[in-house]
Amino acid sequence: MTLIDNMPAGSAHNARSPFHVGNRFDRISPMTSNGHAPHYRQRSAWFHAQSRFAVLVSSVLFIWPLAWPCNAQDVKPTTNTTTNSATAPSDTKEATERASETGPIRVIVAVPLTGARRTVGAAVRQRLSLVKSAIDAAGGVTRRELKLEFEDDACTREAARELATRITAMTPPPAAVIGHPCATASIAAAPLYQQAGVLFLAAGMRHPQLTEKRIGPLVFRAAGRDDRQGAEAGRRLHALAGNDRTALIINDRTVLTRALTKAASEAAAYGAKEAPTELTIISGETDYSKTIDEIARREPAAILFLGFPSEAAIILRQLRARGLQMPIIFNDAMASAEFIAHAGDLLESDVEVMMPISISRDALSESEMPDALVASDTAAALSVWADAVTATASTNALQIANNLSSPRSHIDEIGFDSAGDAVAPSFAPFRWRDNVWQRADLPQSPKGQ
Repeated sequence: MTLIDNMPAGSAHNARSPFHVGNRFDRISPMTSNGHAPHYRQRSAWFHAQSRFAVLVSSVLFIWPLAWPCNAQDVKPTTNTTTNSATAPSDTKEATERASETGPIRVIVAVPLTGARRTVGAAVRQRLSLVKSAIDAAGGVTRRELKLEFEDDACTREAARELATRITAMTPPPAAVIGHPCATASIAAAPLYQQAGVLFLAAGMRHPQLTEKRIGPLVFRAAGRDDRQGAEAGRRLHALAGNDRTALIINDRTVLTRALTKAASEAAAYGAKEAPTELTIISGETDYSKTIDEIARREPAAILFLGFPSEAAIILRQLRARGLQMPIIFNDAMASAEFIAHAGDLLESDVEVMMPISISRDALSESEMPDALVASDTAAALSVWADAVTATASTNALQIANNLSSPRSHIDEIGFDSAGDAVAPSFAPFRWRDNVWQRADLPQSPKGQ
């Protein structure tokens, strides 16, 4: 905090710099009570004569040594120890720029290290230690050391804004900020980074608002989006039903499931002979026999159910009891212990659940817990950033942003669209196998491998 910050309001203009020495007006003597200058300001003719004599003597004493001959060895060199104030700031700036171009590359990782979500920060720290070790073993980033600094945003708006303010004031600024997985923290910090020209990759942050109202070209989301579940469930429904067979979508009439239904229906209809049909239920009932009758009449090739665990388990049990064995997909609410307990062995009967996944290019066959999911997204963000630095041979924020937004030539490379969202799946289907959720859309390894 500066000196002015500690002063009362209205007194800022009276503050002195520590280097202030005043000016010629500060030394003008005050007037006396009768309006005249003090006696030492009144100069007599005798005073002026004395002054002229003093000047003459001083001149002679100054010139005399210069005229006296001397030997070269008698002359001792002097060293100017004063600093040229006109060039010092420029030299300091150039030295800072040279250090930022050749020294360690500093990346800030902003995660909750305290508070209720502190386990997220611990998971991220552990995962990034592995990523950094791999980068160091490969010779660093463009042969420069990578320096990761972990900072606490406490998963709150206020702490994140305070942290972003402190980061943007750093000299030199970090090459990038990665993290802020909590929605409120990320949305609060993003404008400050953009304004300061600091590249920001929001890792693990899935709320749509960050990129729906993107602040600027330096802000990216290194994570999936929660509002893409419907579309990706619809594409999976189409894959299971095929182009020439009918699919069915069931929802419980809530605002959320109606929105998911709309997105799923549009995605499933793409390339299909006809759009999926829809069927609604009333939540809270204990018998859905009439719904099962209607499903039997329509004979869909595959079903997408959008609702909650208790109703989902009842419909699944009644479907299988009727002998209807078509594949059925559930939304992510069914990735819960409640649904697993209610469904039991029926989970082995061609049942899939859509679950959030990381943008990481190293797809995992098993589902990840929320903390691990954020850690995977953060690791992916660091890797993508490092690749961009290598590709551009620069840490300049705009050059890196342009590289991240450019088209990718390989399907495994992570890119970003014009909104700053990662071009990668946000959800994937999982099946319950060997007491774990495993990817249903990836080749399965033989047991024991």
